[in-house]
Amino acid sequence: ETQSSMDSNDLEMERGITILAKNAAIRYKDVKINIIDTPGHADFGGEVERILNMADGCLLLVDAQEGPMPQTKFVLRKALELQKKTLVVINKVDKPASRPDWVLDTTFDLFASLGADDELCD
Repeated sequence: ETQSSMDSNDLEMERGITILAKNAAIRYKDVKINIIDTPGHADFGGEVERILNMADGCLLLVDAQEGPMPQTKFVLRKALELQKKTLVVINKVDKPASRPDWVLDTTFDLFASLGADDELCD
């Protein structure tokens, strides 16, 4: 049996979702980087907003096969409203059905549809 170290609450482990934000800290040279896993679902919007208000930027994780999901749009909208610089990471590119080029284009379209300026779209 495997377990994700970020999932600590029974419901999170059972359903494979994030309900409460979790933090993992790493050091790069003299900089401490806090990576915060937030809920993606709109039902937990207060938690997402609370964390984004404390963050300097946003790392938006998008599945290479599924592409942006409704929760992706929700989190990105919140990040853009707060003018957070957002780095897109396409993960699971090793899946046989992955389509990273389509995912990148679709994610770019999502940024544009949410009114992201040219700098954020880059």
